[in-house]
Amino acid sequence: MSYFKAAGLMLLIHLAFAGVGWSIAQREGALVGTLIALGFHIVVFWYAEKIMLKLHNAREVGSDDASPMIRAFVADCDRLAMRANMPRPRTYIVDAFQPNAFVAGRDTNHASIAVTDGLLKTLSRAEVSAVVAHELAHVKRGDALAMGVCSALAVVLTTIFGALAYPLGQRKRVSRVVAGLVARVGQSHHREYAADKHAGEICGNPINLANALLKLERHTASLLNPLAERSPATAHTFVIDPLHGKRRTASASHPPTERRIQRLHRQAAEMEGVE
Repeated sequence: MSYFKAAGLMLLIHLAFAGVGWSIAQREGALVGTLIALGFHIVVFWYAEKIMLKLHNAREVGSDDASPMIRAFVADCDRLAMRANMPRPRTYIVDAFQPNAFVAGRDTNHASIAVTDGLLKTLSRAEVSAVVAHELAHVKRGDALAMGVCSALAVVLTTIFGALAYPLGQRKRVSRVVAGLVARVGQSHHREYAADKHAGEICGNPINLANALLKLERHTASLLNPLAERSPATAHTFVIDPLHGKRRTASASHPPTERRIQRLHRQAAEMEGVE
């Protein structure tokens, strides 16, 4: 379970802060490091979701929205959450041409799903529902907390190391390197495969997700997502890698889309065979 991974990451962070403190001032330093780590954990646990949404300028939407596409998105979130036997996460829209989606939150009772308006305009309703099912699968599996811990850690470390490198004129480069390293800790190909499979079960048709991933792969490779580019450490939270060009290849935050599609087609064949 991803909850155990999140707990493991938080323990490592705790030990790292305490270790640095010990190396500076031994017992007193370790105590200060422990208190700092505790503060970090509290902030991540309670505010990682809000930080993630703020980084991408997400705005909350509901069933009373003026846009029919957004109302359909919210309604499908309700329907699929009921099928997954879980509370419906809060729903958000990100103003971006690139079609994509991400999830944030610490558990099924405190989670948010955000989709770009580009996703609603690019995919069919059935394909949007399949993407929503993928994000719901992440929430139910506890993936969102582990991903949030890594994203928050990346924000803190890039801020610290970026400030240290500022006098040398290397702030952006150092920040990107640090963010990339932390993102690699947060990435998990197994997590994406598992969420895809669970999504196929939730929405009832894995082919819809396969078709959605194919379209998303084509569009995300060509359309820039400026906010995601500024926060590369959050790339692993998206349904498909939002980064552009070489940064997209270097991050490797997701398994190859072709393999994900192949697995979904096999799942669909198995589901048909059972029926």
